[in-house]
Amino acid sequence: MVERTMRNGKRIYTSAFKSWLVEQARVPGVSVSGLAVCHGVNANLLRHWMRLEHWGVPGPAPILLPVTVTQPAPAMAPTPVTEGSAPIEIALGEDVVRVPAGKVQRHSPSRVCPSPRARTSGAATR
Repeated sequence: MVERTMRNGKRIYTSAFKSWLVEQARVPGVSVSGLAVCHGVNANLLRHWMRLEHWGVPGPAPILLPVTVTQPAPAMAPTPVTEGSAPIEIALGEDVVRVPAGKVQRHSPSRVCPSPRARTSGAATR
């Protein structure tokens, strides 16, 4: 039953009443909504009380699966890459620029691929 009513109209119910109502709601075939209405309790509140573990039957215990811990496989050593051993492909829109292996020299990026501004303004590459 109602233990007390707050100033804002919220009702505080006794623990014994909550426990009894949850027990009644768990009976097979009982309408939780109908039971709540009969006792002047909001149906959502009664469903909330039913989900709380300290009233009624607790949920089933979780099933634990066996776990076997193994050592990870040794990592493969990276294959050494010699300078210029792979071709370079650069996609520019629908075109692809391919530079064969061993044909790349060390230059600053502006010397290898001048900026579009440099080409349009007529500036020469270094």
